[in-house]
Amino acid sequence: MGVYDVEKHGHATPVFDDGVDTCSETSRKVQLSSDAQALQRQGKRPQLKRQFGFMSMLGFSTTLMATWEPLAALLQGGLVNGGPVSLVYGYILCFFGTLATAASLGELASMAPTSGGQYHWVALLSPPGASIRLSWVTGWVTVIAWMAAVASPAFLGGTIIQGLLVLNDESYVFQRWHGTLLFTAIVVVSVCVNIFAIKYLPHLETLMLLLHVGMFFLLLIPMVYLAPQHSAEFVFTDFESLGGWNNNGIAWCVGLMTSAFPFTGWDGAAHMSEEIENAEVIVPRSLMMSILLNGALGFGFLIAVLFSMGDIQAALATPTGYPIIEIFYQATGSKKAATAMVCGLVSSAVFSTLGLMASASRTTWAFARDNGLPFSDRIAHVDQKRALPVTAVMVTAGMLLLLGLINIGNTAAFSAIVGLATVALYFTYVMPIILLVMRRLRGDSIHFGPWRLGRCGLWVNLFSIVYLVFTSFFMFFPSTIPVTAENFNWTSVVFLGVFVISFISYWTYGRRVYKGPVKEVAD
Repeated sequence: MGVYDVEKHGHATPVFDDGVDTCSETSRKVQLSSDAQALQRQGKRPQLKRQFGFMSMLGFSTTLMATWEPLAALLQGGLVNGGPVSLVYGYILCFFGTLATAASLGELASMAPTSGGQYHWVALLSPPGASIRLSWVTGWVTVIAWMAAVASPAFLGGTIIQGLLVLNDESYVFQRWHGTLLFTAIVVVSVCVNIFAIKYLPHLETLMLLLHVGMFFLLLIPMVYLAPQHSAEFVFTDFESLGGWNNNGIAWCVGLMTSAFPFTGWDGAAHMSEEIENAEVIVPRSLMMSILLNGALGFGFLIAVLFSMGDIQAALATPTGYPIIEIFYQATGSKKAATAMVCGLVSSAVFSTLGLMASASRTTWAFARDNGLPFSDRIAHVDQKRALPVTAVMVTAGMLLLLGLINIGNTAAFSAIVGLATVALYFTYVMPIILLVMRRLRGDSIHFGPWRLGRCGLWVNLFSIVYLVFTSFFMFFPSTIPVTAENFNWTSVVFLGVFVISFISYWTYGRRVYKGPVKEVAD
């Protein structure tokens, strides 16, 4: 297994053991649990309490991604660009692409189960001369991407509540700062749970898994039963190009964003590796099972919504800002019933934020532990009483609150932060997979963990790379044309800004203090 011999080489050069331990090493390692041994092989010492098992982590991963809920909230993009054809077939593409990506990263999570995740794997697989710089950039993008990922459901939850106010109170005037206040409230709740009720989080995640599945049927059944139904021809063949694109192929690809966004954040389980029992096996299994479960639920909900959605134009023109609110209202004919159904989506957004906050803070903590951030010593501090990176949680929350202020000035700019969550996470997924493929093609000896893909690994990796690059390319396109200041897709600008920040930070201080994943203990 690869470790980073900082003491010997002065930088994070991957070296591989020969699989043979001395008698003294064997007797020493016998005293350690298998999880501690796996962590020690990465040069890390245990600091966090392992309290997650398979079911709690499955619940964590599933509700973290919560595919059908964000899909319902973000229908507008797919309806405008491609319509049902984009949503149905785009969803299928995103499902298989995500499954291949999760399988690829599952191998790496089994090989090196640390909270650092992607940047740690990049450092492990990179050529020695590029290891430090590549892992630095990947680390910065991962940290910022995860902060954006936490902001996404919190923002959706807050603005959906505003949509319900519009539905139920004709005198209500939609104000952006109201959404920011609701966003702030959701962030504060997630911080409180992650610090003061963290020991209950595994139980909450199991409960949320049951609610996630239960709400699926509670919303699906009345919608399908009460709403007038479209034909199968409409659901599977109707194409809409309402975004102004002259090329239907481009319109379909731009509409992929609606299907791709719900399939992000599933790598959160990997960033919780140091708090999971038998992480080498449980993490990859949780990744795969959560995508299979969420993929099935999301596809079922999507088909039901398309059959039951009524008039597309009416759904898109809703003053609530969310077509799903209008769809529920048209289906039930009751504002109270529609409100109750939408509250299920809001609760899912809040619950998702709890897990995302946990994963984002662990990612921040891990990168600070390796001297990747300003004030790393303070951010990497672990509260001994709670065995938690409390400072990292507070830093993550502070950054989120600052991001929330952007929405007051410009919703489009804040939406770019939300869009960043997808494209930046995709970048962090593709980097270690490309490096893994390079090693496979060179025939290098790779010390996989107990969970691996075997002979089909290379083909799964290649399909994942093609999917990630293809999908990411169209995430920078505007949803409608002609482009104005109001509809401009700022994701490209924000994404480029992340790289600029990472390069500046590296040349100003990173090259002096960052040596790749720090080897805290001897192997």
